[in-house]
Amino acid sequence: MTMKPASTLVFLASLLAVSSLQAKWSRIPIMQEKPVNVAAKGAHSSASIDSSSGIGQVDNLLNAADPTAAATLNAGSSFFIISFGKPVMVSNSSLVNDGIEGKVALSASADKSGWAVLEEKVFSAADRSINFKFAGIQAKFLKFEFVLSKGGIIRTLNVTGGQTDRGYALKQDATGSKGQPMNFAGGLGGGRLVYAAPKPVNGIDSAAAFNKFEFPESDEKYRTLIYDMGQVRVMNEFSSVHSPSPVRFEVFAFEKLPEKEDWRGRLAFDPADFNNAKPVVAYEDKVGTGTIKVKPSQPVKTRYLALRWEPDFNPPAFLIEGTGAMGNVTAVQGRETRTMTINGQQVQVTVDPGTAVGAGTSEAQATVTINVLNADGSVASSVTYSGGGVTGVDISGGNIQVLTGNNPNTAPNDSPSPPVAVVSIDSSGAVTTQPTAVGFVLGVQPTASSGSVTTQTAPPTTGDSGATNQNAVEIVAAVLGISTDAAAQAITAVANSGGSATTAAAAVINVVTINNGDVSNAQAVLSGSLQGGTGSTSTSTSTSTSTEGTGTGSSDSSLPMSPTGTGATSANQTNQISTIVTSP
Repeated sequence: MTMKPASTLVFLASLLAVSSLQAKWSRIPIMQEKPVNVAAKGAHSSASIDSSSGIGQVDNLLNAADPTAAATLNAGSSFFIISFGKPVMVSNSSLVNDGIEGKVALSASADKSGWAVLEEKVFSAADRSINFKFAGIQAKFLKFEFVLSKGGIIRTLNVTGGQTDRGYALKQDATGSKGQPMNFAGGLGGGRLVYAAPKPVNGIDSAAAFNKFEFPESDEKYRTLIYDMGQVRVMNEFSSVHSPSPVRFEVFAFEKLPEKEDWRGRLAFDPADFNNAKPVVAYEDKVGTGTIKVKPSQPVKTRYLALRWEPDFNPPAFLIEGTGAMGNVTAVQGRETRTMTINGQQVQVTVDPGTAVGAGTSEAQATVTINVLNADGSVASSVTYSGGGVTGVDISGGNIQVLTGNNPNTAPNDSPSPPVAVVSIDSSGAVTTQPTAVGFVLGVQPTASSGSVTTQTAPPTTGDSGATNQNAVEIVAAVLGISTDAAAQAITAVANSGGSATTAAAAVINVVTINNGDVSNAQAVLSGSLQGGTGSTSTSTSTSTSTEGTGTGSSDSSLPMSPTGTGATSANQTNQISTIVTSP
């Protein structure tokens, strides 16, 4: 027997290694903003059916939570008109066809007195998807007119244009059962596609943006999509609208996605990991209806969700026209500004949720801006909090409390959002900020300020602790790499520090050290709380001067939780701007 040279064996081994790596799927770059369906009812849209004729259950076409919801059409003429409530930009539309045949005209109008035809389509019952693409136009009304030789069903209506899902944050209760239904895989749900296999032929960017996938003929047994929901979500129903052929549908939940770096240093997923996973729910459609809707035996709590289809034969192409991962939300928070009176001063508070929560981030990415206004409405003083740890504000007292949310990798709970900073405004319009014990541990400080703003860097002297708040201990535990019990110890230690930043920081480092946490990360986080020096107070004025206190705790006086005087908010205001409930 002839022995192969060692170099040849090494070369063959390298080829096998590369082949193995190539079998893994490369992670899809996160899409920061996705277009949203402006024809779906929700916090982002006032869409409604203005009028219709010859269409049954027409309101189902505006159902954002359930892509399988159907409307029926008979042979002959029929139409429906969507009112957006205001002019919106539209440039694309699509709907899924279950058996209708004929033609459809799509028209737009500003007032229904005149209509501009955007596009006309002729289709057969075999055409699964009817797609419209046209030059962008501002329209208040959109009309679909059908002339059919054969009736049937339409569903999964989408109308998109200039609006995206940026600037919305969603909240759930611990069970995910309260509130209104929301599809976390699409629309405002925030989910982001991170893997799709095999590669869709309609382009990964388009597929991820519109949640529509055209899989090619392939030797692969499965068609797979994996979503990152941005944080742990509670879901109780899963659905799919796809090619009308027999298929087995499976849903997998991953507490942590088993990704590894490939030979290029990029994150990759090995489909063999499915062999060690059990689906949370599975359903087999032996008839090939083209739609599936299934409920798990109990709510699914996960951040990473995989949907997998196994056609019973290899079709020329397998289309997925819509996916659903439904749970209920108690609030949809968009950008909001409110004006109120505090100690005789007009104060304007703005909360901007920032990028969509599914973009690989948690809900704790909001920007809170607090402006004290002059009599003419101009800004006298301003302070801003933004980034990790900030979700909104509570304006229920005579001051403003900046809030944080829950750890994105733990399930939602019913604990209130803990405050991380208190902003007080006195009768002269001077602003004072101070972190709470939780905020100090998380390194929360203003990210910008102007005018008469005094920034206290140390926590209050007494009367402040969030150690019993589940959200507080979970997010501190995640940031410092310690247990929730240890996180409660750290928060309590800061609350008992006597208002000294140095003592508080040392106490946190001690807790992290004895609990084998990430000390270097804790030091980096606390640097935000310690900026300005021990026991410092920095003052921002219109001339941008600053002063710094000296001596341990000499300027660490406690900031009262309620300022002198009585704050006031207008009638019927919800106190926590971060938890306004709207109907998706």
